[in-house]
Amino acid sequence: MILGELLSRYAVGLGDPPLYIADSKIEYLNKPGTYSRFGHSIHINQWSMRSPDFGVKKATSDELRVLIVGDSVVFGGAWMRDEETATAKLATKLEKASGRPVIVGNIAAGSWGPPNQLAYLERFGDFGADAIIVVWNSHDAWDVPTFSPLGLENPTEAPASALGELITRYGLPRLGPAAPPPPPQTAERADESLRAARSILEFARTRHIPIAVVLHSTRPELNQTTVEGLEMFKQVAQSEDAPVYMTSAALRTAFGQGKDVYKDDIHPSPGGQTLMADLYFKIVMQLLSAPTPSPGS
Repeated sequence: MILGELLSRYAVGLGDPPLYIADSKIEYLNKPGTYSRFGHSIHINQWSMRSPDFGVKKATSDELRVLIVGDSVVFGGAWMRDEETATAKLATKLEKASGRPVIVGNIAAGSWGPPNQLAYLERFGDFGADAIIVVWNSHDAWDVPTFSPLGLENPTEAPASALGELITRYGLPRLGPAAPPPPPQTAERADESLRAARSILEFARTRHIPIAVVLHSTRPELNQTTVEGLEMFKQVAQSEDAPVYMTSAALRTAFGQGKDVYKDDIHPSPGGQTLMADLYFKIVMQLLSAPTPSPGS
């Protein structure tokens, strides 16, 4: 038992998973703290972001603030180091290019859809952002909160032991029944998600903050001409005059060259996160140089 605990904690890196907080509006969000996972630290700041600590107001008048809003594609996964996320890499690129202090807020949690993201922004505000990028994938078009009890993938308390976590979170589920299928893609779920997506764009516009939409392609979607969920988000963005960018343009070439840009079918690898950071950088520079439309324009 002792050997198993030591191996699980120090060889595998279990026992201190990032935790979650159930919420009546947001559904759930990351619990602030610094966690040790798979041999590296994961830091969640006081705003439940995977970002460095910062105040609600800018520290100096020339500070540049960018918010990247999304789900696990933006969060990066617990298997990834903080510095490997696209948001961390974007902050470094912006600091180097602008010569200004930069804060990039990683507003994301696994399986968040537009309603979760909207509820977060309504709760915490815009943090004085100079630009916002929202990242959606095709699954998000039907991803709405269920407010079900949080389970193994969203622990609210640290496990009693690393070995216990290995058994209960990674061992026993493999021996049990298959995971239930995802909720059906109903028109009602799509309507709720797309309404929230539109409200996020309106949130930025009413605050005179330039915003762009990034549509993320899964690995199977890379070479597809039309993807239903992405097309639905594209129509919402176009109706709100928000520019749209596709991650397929950034990932397809590297993927075709055999480069490791996906961790699995949807999540970018560290190399993929670098390409995402390059795309975000291009978008931010374009947003900051373009005139911001006034509300209702």
